[in-house]
Formats: sequence, C-alpha cells, structure tokens
Amino acid sequence: MKIMLLTHSFSPEISPPQRRWSVIADELAKLGNEVTVVTPKSGANSAQGTRTPTDSERIYVRRYKSLSKPKTMLGKVLKHGVDAILSLPEALKATSPDIVIATVPALPTLIVGYVISKIRRAAFVVDLRDAWPDLLRESQVLKWRWMEPVVSRMLAYLVKRSDLLVTVTRGLAIRMRLNGVKNVATIPNGVETDRPEVSINHEPRTDAIRVLYLGNIGRSQGLETLVHAAKILGNKVSVRIVGNGTEKRRLTELADELQVQVDFREPVYGDLVLENYAWADTCVVSLRPDWPSFEHTIPSKLYELLYLDRHITGMVRGEAAGIIAASGSGQVVGQNVSALVQYLTNLAANPDRLKTSNRGSKWVKQNASLRDAGRAYAELLGDVVSRGAKS
Repeated sequence: MKIMLLTHSFSPEISPPQRRWSVIADELAKLGNEVTVVTPKSGANSAQGTRTPTDSERIYVRRYKSLSKPKTMLGKVLKHGVDAILSLPEALKATSPDIVIATVPALPTLIVGYVISKIRRAAFVVDLRDAWPDLLRESQVLKWRWMEPVVSRMLAYLVKRSDLLVTVTRGLAIRMRLNGVKNVATIPNGVETDRPEVSINHEPRTDAIRVLYLGNIGRSQGLETLVHAAKILGNKVSVRIVGNGTEKRRLTELADELQVQVDFREPVYGDLVLENYAWADTCVVSLRPDWPSFEHTIPSKLYELLYLDRHITGMVRGEAAGIIAASGSGQVVGQNVSALVQYLTNLAANPDRLKTSNRGSKWVKQNASLRDAGRAYAELLGDVVSRGAKS
C-alpha cells in the first residue's frame, strides 16, 4: 500500500503524535508499505523530502514552512489553520496514495486530508487522538461561542465520510458510534518497546516525599490541585513541576500567592527526563475533573511512566484510572485537594507502597506496544483498501 500521513508533528520533534506515529509508520514500512509523511518543518530538520531518522527506504517525509510555536491556545489554533493550508501543495506533490490518514486534534488537518483523498481518489482514514468534538465544547478553546457548533458540525461531517475512524480509547469509539460513525476501530496509544532497557537509579529518599509532574502544563491538567496540596503539606512534601504550557504562568503566580515552595522547571528531554524520574518518589498523571470527555481520555505520558516502572499518582478517572489499577503501578486519587493531601500523607508514612516490582513494564509490553499497534493498523488499512477495490 501507498500511505500518506498528514500530521502536525513528526520525528525529530518530541510530542505525543510524534511518539505514536514515528513507530507506527516505521512498522508499516517494515511490513512492505510505502509511507509519505506530510508535516511542518522543525527546528532540528528543515529539509524537504528527507528520509526519516530510521533510514527506512519506504518512509519519506515532506516538510513545509510553518509558523513558530505559539504560547497561547488561540495561537495554536491559528498555527494549525495556517499549517493546514501550507501542507496542501506539499501533499499534492507527493506520489499518489492508496490511503490518506489525517491525525486529529489538529482540526484543519482533517479538512486537508479529506480534500487530498478526494483529489487523489484515495481512501480516507481519521486518527482521532482526543475526545473531539466533546472536548472542543468543554474546553471553550474557541473564544467566539458561535464557532464551536460550526466546527463540531464540520468535524462530524468529515468523520462520518471517512472510510475508517481510528480512536485511541474504547470509550471514545463507543461515543463516535453513538454519534452515527459506522466504521470505527480502536488502536490504543503506547510506547516503543523494541528498544534497549533503561535503568533508573533512584536518589536516596528524604523525609519529604518527592512528587513530580513532567509534561504539558495546560488547562486540561488541573495542576492547581497539586499546588494547593503542597501548601497544606508544607515540608512533608517536595513538589517539582517540569514543562511548559498555557497555564504555567498562572500556576507560578498561584504558588507565589500561597507562598508555597514549588520547583518549576523548563521542559527537559533525553537523559534529563530520566534524572527527574530518578529524583521522584511518585509521578503525577492528572486531568481536570470537570470535563466529562476525560472519562475516555488516557494521557500518553501514562504509558511511558508505566514502561519505566515509575510509581504513579493518578488524578484521573475512567479508562486512565482503569489502566493504573490493572497495572498495579500506583494508585488513583480523588481529584480534590483534601483527597490528595490524605493520600500523600499516607504514602509518606508507608514508603513500601512506592515499590512497583516491574509491574508497569510488564503491563505495557502485553497491552501497549506501538509495534503491535503498527501491525494492527496495517491490517485495518489493508481491509479498507480491499473494500475500496471491491466497490
């Protein structure tokens, strides 16, 4: 098969869609398919038509000029819109595909994918990584209220006309079927398990329990709960928040207002990530409690923490909470300040509960390998092409 992937982020960038699709694309290529990736230029690699870092002879990356990375949510929306327009000529220059895959939540990418599939008479597949359109309404990311129903209807229109919709959670698949989408499959997120084992040496424990949040600092995470808990716990806890996002300034201002010591740090990559994990006694995975769509949302960071056998403090519910319970690598906590304070107090008094005994990595290898996801994707895409050939 000749597959075209439209995505707003790809290797060598570091992001959730990159982690998912770099591995899946590599696996599709290993199975004999030709994959063309249409994606914005990154600072690390600005050449057009270059090979991917895997040096696969069957993966081609076509890059187009892009706006610089914005700091606000509105800026992100505008960037995705401009990127989508700029991607169209680059996609039309590529070899005609059998299948066009558009990754969402970069919503304008969905429109371009649909247009390209019609021009090239190719099958159209949507890879839906977040709970759109529900999340669009709950987050109120669109400042003009009249836009949300318009965008939601457009999303529903395009998704229903896809030959296949792929979701990353079962709950989201059920929601989309209830919304009238017929061809729906679930291929979960996960991690690259075909890589050398990573050993993390823990720093010696101190009297204060060390709590780490590492990742995006946005409205979705609801990290103000952690800051308020740190204020109550005082010197019983040491909190470190590593990353960047639209809510970082507000969180730092909250910590200053409460006069609580929270160690805010800039984003880190590679070995520096592992150093932070070595420091931490427990790692927080958090989604705010007041958006219903988070019942069937699983933060991609959760899989990485499980694979590295980190102890997890899960301020989540629904499918994400189910994974933490099934893996036995942490505990799900009530999404409020009092529950978090009580939990961290008990955890500090019972440090044996921090032991994971490699349960997380075992669970991931059995349930969340992106190599397995790539093979599952290949089967689904083959079925789509087969149906198209018969019709």
